[in-house]
Order: sequence, then structure tokens, then C-alpha cells
Amino acid sequence: MYDTLNLWLPNDAIKESGYLQRVPTLLTNAKETYKQDTGEIYFNGSILGMSASISNAGISLKGSICKSYLNDNFKTLTRQDTQRAIEQLEDILNLPIKEADVKRIDFAQSFTVSQNPQNFFTFLGECNHYKRLTQPKSLYYQNGMRTKLFYNKIAEGKAKGDVLPPIWANKHILRYELRFTSRLPYQFDKAQIQAQNLYNEVFYMDLVDRWIREYETINKNNSILDQMNIKQIETPKDFIYQMALLQIKEVGIQKTLESIEQLKAQNQFKHKEYYSRLKADIKKLCKTEVLTEGSDLIAELDKKVKQVKEYCR
Repeated sequence: MYDTLNLWLPNDAIKESGYLQRVPTLLTNAKETYKQDTGEIYFNGSILGMSASISNAGISLKGSICKSYLNDNFKTLTRQDTQRAIEQLEDILNLPIKEADVKRIDFAQSFTVSQNPQNFFTFLGECNHYKRLTQPKSLYYQNGMRTKLFYNKIAEGKAKGDVLPPIWANKHILRYELRFTSRLPYQFDKAQIQAQNLYNEVFYMDLVDRWIREYETINKNNSILDQMNIKQIETPKDFIYQMALLQIKEVGIQKTLESIEQLKAQNQFKHKEYYSRLKADIKKLCKTEVLTEGSDLIAELDKKVKQVKEYCR
């Protein structure tokens, strides 16, 4: 399930005085850079598809460990494959890559789904402590340390010019990705996270649990019924609520909530708490059982996400 990794192997872990001369010869498209103000020499290139940067301070490796080992990132990189991928880098570079500090982890899984992946985005609502950002074929949740991302994997592959797996022909592929982008030791409550931790079973299963929990913390929007439920109208307020729901359905739940943020940016209301109260009222209205129903697409995605833990060891 690993995809992109950022690894940093500092000079004191390398324990080889001549690595700055030896390792660049192993790189593809190696480029030497001289920094005049410090007199330092840097080398940049790639190794097994990962970008590499080499200096007196150490060696940085960035890129898809899945693509590095399996030649594409359409397949799933297992925990055991991850160990073999790190060992492969060690063998080629003749360096203790397993001792490298991990600066970024992308943990992901692709699912075959029943509809276009973009159809799922409507029902993936807001998430506390994350900013929700939509793109034409992707949905992001971002904060200072993590990013949750849902996107159309086939569309992404085509945009990059990748050769798609024949098994994906005429299918819809939705990818859910969790990225740990900063302060990883703090996030995992560890003094240090090294590459060798990535294939430790306890650490790996903790990552799977985090990946599932982060999905579960996203508020899931219900599907609003297409027409008024006359039987449920007993007061004028019931009528107004149903009319409001029909308008929300037309505009879209997320766009409705975003319009409240626009009001907030303009200081439209006299009291700041009005914005959060209005949002809460709309979310509650959009969960009304007799006027809305759970989305079949979310039920499908819930099941697929939970099933991952059953086979990922």
C-alpha cells in the first residue's frame, strides 16, 4: 500500500568517506551542481525511478517505492514487497538505506467501483481539522501534517502517459490515499522513523488502521430525495424545510456549505457563532431520515475500505 516515500540518509549513517564520488556514478541522468557561496558540490539524478540528491550532508531519495520496485504504481505493494524494495536499493547503492529517516509516507489503495470516481465525491463531505478542496477529477483534504486524497486513478494514469493494466479496461478505478507529509515522529509518537520500520508488521498494521480511521472521520453526505414527501408535511415549517432541502440538492451540499464560508469571509453576520450554527443546522437537515437516505456509493466504498485490513498483512 506504500506509494511515495521521502527518505533521508544522513552522512553519519553512511560511514563511507568516498560515497560522494562513488554513488553519483550509479545514478541515471546525474547532474553535478557547484554552490559557489559554500564551495559544496551536489549531485542530482535518479535510481530505480526515484529521484536522488547527494551532498556532503547525506543522501535524499524521493518517489514511488511501488513504481521503483514493481515498475508501476497500479499494483499494490505489500509489506513484504516493501522490504524487498528497500533491500534492492541497498544492494544497488551499497548503503544502509534501511536506516534512512522517513520524511514522507503516502499510503494508498485503488478500488474497482461501480461508477465514475467523481460521482463519489458528492457524498464525501467535510472533515474536522481538514480543508476540503475539490478538483475536476480529485478531492483533497489537507492540514499542516496530512493530506487525504480521492481521485480517478485511470484518468491520472492517462494524463501521465502510463500504460494502464489490461485488467482495468472499461472499469472505474477510485484511489484513496493518505499522505503523512511532515513531523512524522510526532504523528506516530516515535523518536525516529526509519525505512526498516515500514515493513515492521506492528508499524504497518498501525498505518492500515490510521488509513481506515482517517476515512471514517470524513462526514458522509446523505442522498436527498428527488421530490417532496407530502406525507411528512404537517406544519408550515415542514414545508419550508423540504423546500430548503430541494434547493440544497440542486446547488449541492458542499457548495451550500462553502457559501457560508463566503459569508464568513465577508463578515456578513453580526455574531461569529452564527456561521457554525448555520452549518450545523444544514448538516442536520441533510441527515433527516424521512427526507434523505444513505448513499449506495458510500456503502460500497465503506465496505471496500474496511475489507483492506483482511488481506494486507
